[in-house]
Amino acid sequence: MNTLILTARFGMGHISAANAIKEELKLKNNNSNVYIVDVVDYLFPSWANLIYSGFNHLTSKFSTVYNFFNKTAGNYNETIPLKKALIKKLDKLIEEYNADVIISTIPIASKYISLYKETKKINIPLYTYITDISAHNEWVGKGTNLYFVGSKETKIELMEKGVEEEKILISGIPVKQAFKNLKIIKGKKQKELLIMGGGLGLIPGIEDILKTFNENDSINVTLICGKNKEMFNKMKEKFPNINVVGFTNDVHKYMNKADLIITKSGGITTFEAIHALCPLYIIHPFLMQEVGNALYIEKNDIGMIKWKKKENISKDVIELINDEKRLNQMKENMRRIKKETQNDYLETIISA
Repeated sequence: MNTLILTARFGMGHISAANAIKEELKLKNNNSNVYIVDVVDYLFPSWANLIYSGFNHLTSKFSTVYNFFNKTAGNYNETIPLKKALIKKLDKLIEEYNADVIISTIPIASKYISLYKETKKINIPLYTYITDISAHNEWVGKGTNLYFVGSKETKIELMEKGVEEEKILISGIPVKQAFKNLKIIKGKKQKELLIMGGGLGLIPGIEDILKTFNENDSINVTLICGKNKEMFNKMKEKFPNINVVGFTNDVHKYMNKADLIITKSGGITTFEAIHALCPLYIIHPFLMQEVGNALYIEKNDIGMIKWKKKENISKDVIELINDEKRLNQMKENMRRIKKETQNDYLETIISA
């Protein structure tokens, strides 16, 4: 069987989900062929870099405008531009990979493949993995056979948008196998705080937080900067007592030993933390999907949300990381979520 996974670099969560799905599919059926394609690079090769740089600029500098477009994008399903050209390119894409099954981890792929199926009158299975708790309109496409979602909240939201209940499976948001195979670390001498900024940059007020912990040796602090080399060099020089890490494939190891993680409320990061039993501390979520994830974190008591920027974050973090009772309750809630989302629905795809 040839499985084609379509994704895009609008934040790193969609790519991470695609890799996690591929990893699990290969684990369950090593004889299958699984291909990951960036749908924006493939369909719009001349415009891809401009599209991605525009997206990054919009989300970081003009989040209100981004939220408006994100909220309304799905309302214009019938006016997809360049329809004939897109259909021709999708024809070539599906033929090139001889796809038997298509998986989407990005809304535009679900929309385009739904359009393709309707236009060509074909029944190639399309499975959509929603990578956040909230599901805006653009995720919904008539051609999707099944939606894999992170929570019952997502399922309810899709049903309110007209999706049939039998087409929605609660499976959690995909994470790599490394997060599913973690063993709890016991007997740590010091508290461990992990700080991660997400794929689009670091969290608000990061330098004030690091200044406090650079002068506090009672808590070990690790900051992961990812591929942001400028930030890595700056933080390493400015905060010598902080363990500053660049890009790493061992995020699961850092998360596993951490007592608390300060991060953005991305869907993938949230479920990685759930699997690592690492309570979350979220500062000022402002992108629409991040707000939805933060509400989920708060409702299920698996972390703390600071909705405003100008609160005393450092004092708050120190109090929380030393509150064993509160942290243990959050971990218990994470265990419950893990148990509720351990359904093995990939057999549905493998047997398609």
